[in-house]
Amino acid sequence: MDKEKLNRRLSAIADKFSELGYDLRDEVFELAEMREDIAQKILNYKMKKIEYFAGEEGESYVGLTLEDVQLVFHVELGEDEEGPWYEATVEILNFGDED
Repeated sequence: MDKEKLNRRLSAIADKFSELGYDLRDEVFELAEMREDIAQKILNYKMKKIEYFAGEEGESYVGLTLEDVQLVFHVELGEDEEGPWYEATVEILNFGDED
C-alpha cells in the first residue's frame, strides 16, 4: 500500500470535513489505520468522484460516499468544566453486492 498517497488522500478528506465544520483529522486517520479495506478503497477511488455530505442545522454528522460504501461520522458535542468536547463515531454502510 502506498502510505504517502493514502496520507495525502486522508488529509484531503479531513480538509473537506473541516470546510463542512468538523475537525475530524485524527478520526479519519484512525479509521484508515483500523480498517485496511476502507484505506484500500480510499486509495483506489478517484478523489473527484467522492461525494461529501453533512447534516442540516441541529444534526451533527458528516460523511462521504465511495462507490459502494458510505462513511458517516456522527459527532456528539458537549461542554463540561474543562470546556467544549466532542465524541465521534463512524458508521460504515455497505450497499454493494455481497459475495
